[in-house]
Amino acid sequence: MTTKCLILGCSHANGANMHLDPDFDIENYNFVEQIEYGARNSYPVLLAEMLGHDPLNYSISGGSNDAMLRIGLEQINALNSNDVIIACWTGMDRGEVWHEEHQYWRPIHYDHHMIHQIRPNEFSKAGINTGPLVARNQEYYEYGKQWLLFEGNYTRGYNNKLKNILALNSVAHSRGIRLINLDSFQAIWDFAWPDVVHRPQKSFNDEFGNFCLDRNYPHEPGGHFFRPAHLAYAEYIYSIMLDTTV
Repeated sequence: MTTKCLILGCSHANGANMHLDPDFDIENYNFVEQIEYGARNSYPVLLAEMLGHDPLNYSISGGSNDAMLRIGLEQINALNSNDVIIACWTGMDRGEVWHEEHQYWRPIHYDHHMIHQIRPNEFSKAGINTGPLVARNQEYYEYGKQWLLFEGNYTRGYNNKLKNILALNSVAHSRGIRLINLDSFQAIWDFAWPDVVHRPQKSFNDEFGNFCLDRNYPHEPGGHFFRPAHLAYAEYIYSIMLDTTV
């Protein structure tokens, strides 16, 4: 029986811009295949495969911790106790707003001024941005700026991330589903996590972003790393998990 791994996170979990690696043979891939390459080779996908699970990557470029909880609750009924969730928690100054015309959640974060319509994709389950801009994009962008002005502060973001982590872990635990908590960046380290929250990461330097920067892995201008960094991080977390009961 094939077991599944539900993957939640932001652009790092989605392998965004991985195709910009100078060693990537970009000419042999069309635009959709370039996006798929990242979604198929991000660190949670590689970790899921190391653990023997079929990855279902529902991460979103620009996605928030709110989106992770929302999607986790939407998808958890399709999982059973043999499956696993890898939650790659993200930045605190993010949110999302419902887009009425297109009937989906539009991410809110700094510099996210152009949101494209999405289409379904086998490897990036939340959809890929390959279409035209969403309707009334500028209006939603202006709303996003106001949201960030009043809501994008550390205290609100910290409390919100904490609540999302505790909520998703509690629901998963109640279903007997294993949940592996990782942080792409902005981890919460000053909180005494209950036993229900399993975290292979042990320190601030174990965040995906810090791990890659500390080891001088190259990245594109937006701060996204290439496959060697993702593979190294997946192997690192896997090695920790082999040595513990996490």
